[in-house]
Amino acid sequence: MSWYDQLFGGIDLFISSLGQSWLQRALMASILIGIMSAIIGVFVILRGFVFLGESIAHSAFAGAALALLLGIDPLLVILIFGVATALSIGAVNEKKIMKDEVVIGVFFSFSMALAIFFIGLLPSYSTSVESILFGRVLLITRENFLLLLIFTVLVVTIVFLVKKELYIITFDAELAKAMGIPVRFMDYLFLVLVALAIDVSLNAIGALLVFAFLVTPAAAAYQWTYSIDKMIYLSVVFGIFSSFFGLLLSFIYDLPSGATMVMLVTLIFTMSFIFSPKRKAGTIECPVCKDAMDVEAHMPGECQEIQDEPHIHADDKIILMEKATKEGRK
Repeated sequence: MSWYDQLFGGIDLFISSLGQSWLQRALMASILIGIMSAIIGVFVILRGFVFLGESIAHSAFAGAALALLLGIDPLLVILIFGVATALSIGAVNEKKIMKDEVVIGVFFSFSMALAIFFIGLLPSYSTSVESILFGRVLLITRENFLLLLIFTVLVVTIVFLVKKELYIITFDAELAKAMGIPVRFMDYLFLVLVALAIDVSLNAIGALLVFAFLVTPAAAAYQWTYSIDKMIYLSVVFGIFSSFFGLLLSFIYDLPSGATMVMLVTLIFTMSFIFSPKRKAGTIECPVCKDAMDVEAHMPGECQEIQDEPHIHADDKIILMEKATKEGRK
């Protein structure tokens, strides 16, 4: 069979199989994960919490391994481990005892060791271990799908309700405090949202891949725009595209679903990185933005005129910090 026949024959089979509930659940679960991960991932990227997601994913894996050892439903234990890790990292970072990446690295190593320890205590090898590591979106149950739907709606709704506050905190926590934003509460809320997004996605795409799906769509979107809203929309588009077509390709060619989705979204990031307008010749780096966001940023045209003024980029316009502070105090 030629690749042409296999491709279009597989598409026909996929379409004809959409009447079956298991494929409907898998498709909708993939899209939901793509949306939720893409939205929360934007703020993970902007706030420099990239490896926080990896640490939470490994702690969730440790919770799943413990649940297998105890013979109970893993989702509750996964949620407990994930949220507890996120809050613990937040509490230690708040005290500024050491650098954030050091704390995250310690939790990362400990949670992975704990997972291996629990797996080693299992009386016999379980295929559930492999499914937790690499995901099983095609086998997602009705109960897990409903929980995924509920948590996706919850996480996305909360993010959009506090989007403005998260955006200001990302650039300047002191400015946020001056504007009356409860920075400490928002920090912990954000950590919990990240944990929830990772934990409920674990069954579908696996502990090793959920981190990539959290970061890569947002990283690809960041290559194209300075606007937070446009970045969110692009990230969602990339997340949905890679979820849908990743599942389709895995169905046609009998490939691992989660891995195929991640490879596709990584290809999107690679193309975005290569053709990003931020990388065109002659762009000037904005030191104000770089210091504020702790990531590489480049100066758009309007920014060149106020290079020495503290400012933030929002919705295709520049807002001076002094003006934002005055408006926040009104």
